[in-house]
Amino acid sequence: MTMPAQHSADELDRLPLSPAGRRFLERRVFGHFIDGAMVPSASGETLTVLEPSSGRPFATVAAGDAEDVNRAVDAAQRAFDDGRWRNLDAQEKERRLRRLSALLDQNRPTLRDLDMADGGVIRNFTDFFIQFGIDAVDYYAGWPTKLHGSTPAAPPDCVVMEVREPIGVVASITPWNGPSASASGIAAALACGNSVIMKPAEQTPLTALLVAELCLEAGIPPGVVNVVQGVGEKAGAALVEHPGVSAINFTGSVETGRRIQAAAAPRLKRLCMELGGKSPQIVFNDANLDEAATVAAGAVWGHSGQVCTAGTRVLVERGIHDEFVAELVSRSRALKIGTAFSPDTQMGPLISSEQLDRVSAYVAIGKAEGAHVALGGARVGDGGYFHQPTIFTGVDNRMRIAREEIFGPVMAVIPFDTEEEAIAIANDSEFGLSAGVWTRDLSRGHRMTQALRAGTVWVNTYQRVNAAVPYGGFKQSGYGRNLGAVSLDSYTQLKSVWMKIR
Repeated sequence: MTMPAQHSADELDRLPLSPAGRRFLERRVFGHFIDGAMVPSASGETLTVLEPSSGRPFATVAAGDAEDVNRAVDAAQRAFDDGRWRNLDAQEKERRLRRLSALLDQNRPTLRDLDMADGGVIRNFTDFFIQFGIDAVDYYAGWPTKLHGSTPAAPPDCVVMEVREPIGVVASITPWNGPSASASGIAAALACGNSVIMKPAEQTPLTALLVAELCLEAGIPPGVVNVVQGVGEKAGAALVEHPGVSAINFTGSVETGRRIQAAAAPRLKRLCMELGGKSPQIVFNDANLDEAATVAAGAVWGHSGQVCTAGTRVLVERGIHDEFVAELVSRSRALKIGTAFSPDTQMGPLISSEQLDRVSAYVAIGKAEGAHVALGGARVGDGGYFHQPTIFTGVDNRMRIAREEIFGPVMAVIPFDTEEEAIAIANDSEFGLSAGVWTRDLSRGHRMTQALRAGTVWVNTYQRVNAAVPYGGFKQSGYGRNLGAVSLDSYTQLKSVWMKIR
């Protein structure tokens, strides 16, 4: 592969990179990571990586297709079949996974630079994603010695053993909104003894390569962790359809999830999918309004609204509606919008010009539907992909801005009069990823957690996650669970062994 002409020698000079981050990016052209080595695409095709804060190119990656996927699956299957990882002593697996966690920690500056450069992730969110990935690897590093089977009751002439085994080659298809969290997407699969192929989003391809190199440095053998870059229609589709892939973990949109489900159906592949959300935050009259307003605003403006659990539907009891909206507007008006690399930035860019166009289109839809713009509503600047934090009031839950996932900094405020009405509005959605409740009434908090149809419900807090706590959605927000012990079921299968003894 050769460097495209548009990448001038000083492109990296304008980015305030750490020394380690600059050393990583000075390679400038990045291949796939297959069988322990970085290799170009079989076709020689490449993709240009853009920095969302400026819209300018700064790196090039290989653009894969079915042939590259074939190479990666072959490498992963060989590694699985010869047992170089799955048959490794369980304690040794744990040591190497803990070594990976330590290496991720040591490489924080590079991970941070990559998230900011290709994902437009601002400093505090990048630090969260990095720590989340480290914590997930730490958590699953303890599992290899604890994956037990059982000896169920059997006829007296036999002994029966129930054995838990890895499933094979796992595809991990990751989104662009949290690149450094990609380590969390492979930790459980590795702990169970599987081989993994990562397919990162084409907008944020670089972090997966660093994670794969760190896996190799940690002692995870070549071929066990592979990366194929490229667009979803080529590399992603080929990975989903490949007969050598036994399970797929996908995080992304509902539309893509449906296509993956249809493509995986002919081979009955195991799927775990975390899809979209339109999460409600429900604020009652008795809530701590100062805390609720601060957290509710942050839950939408954080990462410019590009978070699956963004609480973009804010349901407010009518008696405090106007006061609460005023608090939201006051907290949001002075947000510092700027580049991901600026330490003062409180809200960074959207991921791409396409996403900026999408957000702008939904703002226009909201206005056309009759909602009132209480704050924002416009793009910012003429370089990079920035949009103002936008608050709509006068919103009815039937409006598109209240029903469809925008994935941007757009909040819809909806009034309600009773607890029953709040539950009805919150559950009137095809999504069910998460929900938040703000109240000082403990009994009400319990009633709400029982009534809300969502995979996670937070009471008097929001967007708290922990590697030991399952995470996933109801309804169109997906199925299966990431994180926690229950996620291990997605990467293992049970074998019943009968031995006649008489």
